Amino acid sequence: MVKIKDASVLREVMVLGFAPKLIDMACCIYDTFGDIVITSGFRDGDMGVHGALPCRGLDIRSWIYKDAQVVVDAINTRWVYDPARPEKMCAILHDIGQGNHIHLQSHPGTKLKP
Repeated sequence: MVKIKDASVLREVMVLGFAPKLIDMACCIYDTFGDIVITSGFRDGDMGVHGALPCRGLDIRSWIYKDAQVVVDAINTRWVYDPARPEKMCAILHDIGQGNHIHLQSHPGTKLKP
């Protein structure tokens, strides 16, 4: 099941376009793990990927998965964020003060790994 946290997040998701590779990653999570709950999308004024046009960041609820790190690893073994910066990841499990979540991000150079 695909869920959106609340009406404000629904607006964040529908207000404008998202980067195609980010969409591919979200669909991969849904196809592989069966569920996805989007908790944040586009954020006006955000200086990072959540504020980029097209939007290059999504936050996903992590606690719905038995092991959220498995979800993160599934994305990072499949995609490279930016070939010029191999230390950067497409998926990160972290807490920035509002609880653990999966942060998905893409870059114009994001591509599937061979």
